[in-house]
Amino acid sequence: MNISFAPLAKVSPVHGYYSHACSDIEFMPSRSTHELLRGGRMLARMLNGELHLLYEAESPGVPLSSLAGQTLHFGLRLANPVFSNITMPVITDTTLTPLYANATLPATLDAPQGVELTAGLYGLAPKLASRPVTLRLLDAHANILETRQLAEAATSYDTRGLAPGEYRIEEDYGPGLLHTRKLFVDASLRDTGVWGLLALRIDAAFYTNAANFTLNFAVRKETLRYYVVARNWQPDEFNQLNIVDEGFSAEGRDEITFTRLVAPFPDGFIKDSLLGDSSVQIAVFQSQTEVARKERGLRKLHLSRNSTVLIEHLPLPGPERAKADFIVHLSKP
Repeated sequence: MNISFAPLAKVSPVHGYYSHACSDIEFMPSRSTHELLRGGRMLARMLNGELHLLYEAESPGVPLSSLAGQTLHFGLRLANPVFSNITMPVITDTTLTPLYANATLPATLDAPQGVELTAGLYGLAPKLASRPVTLRLLDAHANILETRQLAEAATSYDTRGLAPGEYRIEEDYGPGLLHTRKLFVDASLRDTGVWGLLALRIDAAFYTNAANFTLNFAVRKETLRYYVVARNWQPDEFNQLNIVDEGFSAEGRDEITFTRLVAPFPDGFIKDSLLGDSSVQIAVFQSQTEVARKERGLRKLHLSRNSTVLIEHLPLPGPERAKADFIVHLSKP
């Protein structure tokens, strides 16, 4: 007996920090998705940082068991512990969990939305103090599952009887005053410490034309600051120091220009008292625009005195650094 598997869908993380494939995300199927995959004669495999979904085919384009119309849930776990250092936040409220879903178009992921990942008893303190407030629990299809009037400060919902997936609670305070909170209920994913969620609805067309989804991550941008601490330098020589970007043309990018600042420095800078005593001279060279982090750094970002290059390639922050602050020491005998 021959067993044949065909591609159903692929999900590829793409990150502007890397010049190669991004392997920072691990895809973890929920417990209910494990059962769906088994019943649908499907495999979920990771290869080169991508999630590949395969189905057992009876014949080309014909599954042995179709999951069309079903939704698969995956937790997105960070394989890179310093992911946030190189990545712009994907949602505004970083206390929530980003959820990616193909709710609008079957073959395209929508922009992520923030949800509360929960299970068991969900405690709710309404956003406003006004009482009474009408609370409505709705499922992903906007069906109202429960309505209650709340006069107390807080309440709770027992989600153990709910199927895993998306829900929302509406807080209705009266005409024109409605607050909505989005929930994702799944005990198996809540307890694994996932960073994000993926809800992938299987469209029947995927069996004949495999879908290719992309998780796009924007690279973090920030202001570069180079603190130059010079010992035994004459003031006129020290004032001739500058940072010059001579590699922008060859690398096909915008030129980075810098502003020179002297102590006392503004709030948010390293205090000059922490950089040295009165025997040193200190200046900060701050980029005039935010600079995207890069895995390979920049070429020919020089620290120079007039036309003499002192440091040929100034560093960019590596992924382990939370801030783009560098201290450069110059010393003469």
